[in-house]
Amino acid sequence: MQESRRFTGIMALMIITVALISPISMSAAAQGEGMLYLVEFKANEAGAPMTRDQAVALLEGLIVPSLDTLAKNAKIHAGGLLVGARAGVFIVGAKSHDEVSELVRALPAWGVWEWEVTPLESFAHRAALETKMIQGLRAQK
Repeated sequence: MQESRRFTGIMALMIITVALISPISMSAAAQGEGMLYLVEFKANEAGAPMTRDQAVALLEGLIVPSLDTLAKNAKIHAGGLLVGARAGVFIVGAKSHDEVSELVRALPAWGVWEWEVTPLESFAHRAALETKMIQGLRAQK
């Protein structure tokens, strides 16, 4: 379990980096989205089918439609599934926490996946904040 969580963290960090520094994509603010969020998900025990028929029903009714919805959502900047695992991550731009909650809750697989949503701060904003901190510290001499 610990190894899986560490791997998810590494994957999430890679996606965050790509989404925040990619020269191709506009910033969330420029697109009117306000904020970026890291969304991590993994299958819970409710998502473990017992029979072949249950597996087909789960995949057809919940998993594939959810993945299709995520793939088509223009607000998702980057993301994907962890190879060989029942888990994934994505970066989504939204105006509010509520908007992200609504997006996640509307997915057919909402009840069979566990979710963790983390608001992100842009590299540019943090750099500006740290620059102000440096100036303040230098002024204290």
